[in-house]
Amino acid sequence: MDRIKVYYDYQIMQMQKYGGISRYFYELLTHINEGTQVHADAFCFGNKNSYFEKYFNKRIDEPKRGMGFINRFLATKKVKKYDIVHPTYYNPYLLNCKHNKLVITVYDMIHEIFPDMFSQDDPTVENKKKMLYGADHIIAISENTKNDILNLYPDINPDKITVIYIGSNMMPNVEKVNIKLPERFILFVGNRGAYKNFNTFMRSVKPILLEDPNLNLVCLGGGSFNEEEKELIAEVSNQVIQMNAFDSELAYAYSKALCFVFPSMYEGFGIPTLEAFGCDCPVVLSNSSSLPEVGGDAAIYFDPNNEVDICDKVKQVIYDEDLREKMIEKGRAQLAKFSWDKIATETIDCYKKVLSKGDNR
Repeated sequence: MDRIKVYYDYQIMQMQKYGGISRYFYELLTHINEGTQVHADAFCFGNKNSYFEKYFNKRIDEPKRGMGFINRFLATKKVKKYDIVHPTYYNPYLLNCKHNKLVITVYDMIHEIFPDMFSQDDPTVENKKKMLYGADHIIAISENTKNDILNLYPDINPDKITVIYIGSNMMPNVEKVNIKLPERFILFVGNRGAYKNFNTFMRSVKPILLEDPNLNLVCLGGGSFNEEEKELIAEVSNQVIQMNAFDSELAYAYSKALCFVFPSMYEGFGIPTLEAFGCDCPVVLSNSSSLPEVGGDAAIYFDPNNEVDICDKVKQVIYDEDLREKMIEKGRAQLAKFSWDKIATETIDCYKKVLSKGDNR
């Protein structure tokens, strides 16, 4: 077979400056192009993504035409020379491609499972549905995500879906950074609203903070606390810190934390779990959705609806140094299962499989 040519479109580069999906495509493109079987290209008008600045070298100017025109041009003209078209999000304009195989990656089914969280005008559910049925093949980033797709759309052929995990290359950082952290702290990372379950988590760890005035909770990212959260933490506000952080600062926080806690009710994958493993940070996880699949035997698990269970599991980890050391060792072993080289190889195999079959659309 001649070298396979793959095209990644602009969507996520315009949507995210940083983020798991854009990082996924940057790492995928970079690692695929290190080999000789596949050549991958990415293209973006007005790139806003920090990862892809390295790839594009410079910002591509905003288009003079509207995106409707650009989408028609891309779908009918630019992508003709590629064997595989792999959009980075769910805009269905590439369904108009007639000369390529269309592969999509599905990251989660959060919009479908938690519809009340999103505006009625949000097109994600409808766009994703069109792409699920219109694609030649679907990559799901976890078995849990595959199962969610099939539960919601049972007439989709399971053979049309391949599970390929995503990875993380975050490494421990003990260098001096621009954030000041307390000596002893529990770490929470990312958004806090709705299914992220922060309020239940906060109620669970408040008794620990009250008992141990030298212990802190650090929340990285997610924006400033809202009024409800401020009220919730009022009794321990001098022990709860919120700040934003770059990747190097995030790695530093993971490296220094007593443990990272991920109380989410639902994740399509859960990249912070791997980030913590990569930074030698013990991980305490919700036992829901994809998280046990990613954490394996390297994490301690709790029921995300049970405040007593959350409290007990967090205390178990932060006050047992021997347990934390064992968890760190297991975390390194678990992380090895999610290398980007492995993910790139499995993705190339998926592309070959799609090209070897007839039209599935």
